Parts: sequence; C-alpha cells; structure tokens
Amino acid sequence: MRNVWTVAKREFAHYFVSPVAYAVAILFLSIVGLIFVYNVANTSLGGGEPSMGFVFSPLTSLFLFFAPVITMRLLAEEQSKGTLELLLTAPLKEWELVLGKWLGAWFFGLSLVGVTVIYAAILYAYGNPDPGPIYSSYLGMALMVGAVLAVGVFASSLTGNLIVAVAIGYTFMLTIWIIGFASSLLQGFFGVGNNNIVDFANYIDFSNHYSNSFGRGIIDTVDIVYFVSVIVISLFLATRVVEMRRWR
Repeated sequence: MRNVWTVAKREFAHYFVSPVAYAVAILFLSIVGLIFVYNVANTSLGGGEPSMGFVFSPLTSLFLFFAPVITMRLLAEEQSKGTLELLLTAPLKEWELVLGKWLGAWFFGLSLVGVTVIYAAILYAYGNPDPGPIYSSYLGMALMVGAVLAVGVFASSLTGNLIVAVAIGYTFMLTIWIIGFASSLLQGFFGVGNNNIVDFANYIDFSNHYSNSFGRGIIDTVDIVYFVSVIVISLFLATRVVEMRRWR
C-alpha cells in the first residue's frame, strides 16, 4: 500500500497548487455559504429552527456538477503528457495508480465538505440541533463524494483530452441526475407500490440513497453497500482501461 499512499499524497498536494482546484473550492464554498445564510435568515425570521439540512441538501447536486472538473486531470493528463507509460514502467501496479489517484481526489473532496463543519458549529453556538442527522449526513456525504469521484476517475481514464474527460464525466453525472428525476416521474405515474421499474430507478439514483437515510439520521447498510459498490466498480473499470492502454 506504500505506492498507493505515495500517489494519493502527490495528487492531494497537487490540488493546492492548481488554479482550477482553487476556483472550484471558492465557487463551491461560496454557493454553499450563500445558501446556508439565506435559508437560516428566512427560517429564523419565520420562527423556525435552522438545521444542517440547508447545507447538505445542495451538496449532492453541487458534487455532481463539480466532480468531473475535480477528476478530469487525474488520468487524462497523464495520458496527454505521455507520463502514464512512464509511471507504469515503474514498480507500480495499475490498481495502485488508480486507487491512489482516487484517494487524492477523495481527500480533496472531503476537505471541501469538512469546511462546512463551521456551519454546524454556528448552529450549535446559537441553537440546539439534533446531532444524529448531522453525524449520519457527514458519513453519507463522504460515501457519496467517494462514489461520484470514482465515476469521475473512470471518465478520466477513457481519454487523454481534458475537455473530453470533463464532457464524459458530465455525461455520466447527467445520466445519474436524469435517473433520479425519472424515478420521481415514474413514481408519480405508476404510484407508490411494488413496481420493478420505479424500484430500479430509485436504487440507481445517488440522491435517494443519501436523502432517504443518511439525511434523516438513519445509517442503512444497503446504502453503504451501494456507494461502496459504485466506488469499487468504477475503480475496477478504470484499472481495466489503464491496463489496456499499457499493452496497446
């Protein structure tokens, strides 16, 4: 695992010298901050109790939007610069390279999510929020971010062009979003009940696995297995692509 951690630390450090990463972080945190302030102000004026749901709700959509930008360079840049072959000639296995790249991106994503702890501290200072949903939401968000970024790593492995990598990543993310939107339409069309189409669409949708359990303070092993499965499958496919490029 030493090779994995070496790659992960290298990629994580690279985000802090990348103008694109800083732009993503500033835009991401600005949007979350504005949404939090706006909702807290409105809730307080209405006499309600502010919650961290104001932060967690938009994070799902934001990471679907920003994930391709965060992961676009991980493998695509190595291919475009011709350094992928150099890396693979070193005593470094394909799965170690892919896993290390993903870990570096995941740590950066967790860093962005970690900044939102400030909002939880504010709520605790001026209110009495239920800690259960906050803890479970952070766990669910960590898993969801890992799954989304793993899909982005797979997208980055498919091409050596950064723009194409972003386009492929957005195609994957848009598909995920459409499935979630379609599941709501199908549920309205078929009604709530035992319907295989609706159940399948609901199971595929990222947001359902987060909002229906973690966001409510529930930790369900089904949702954990789902996110872990997405991570494993995406990284496995990325590894296979890297292997094919090695022997091309």
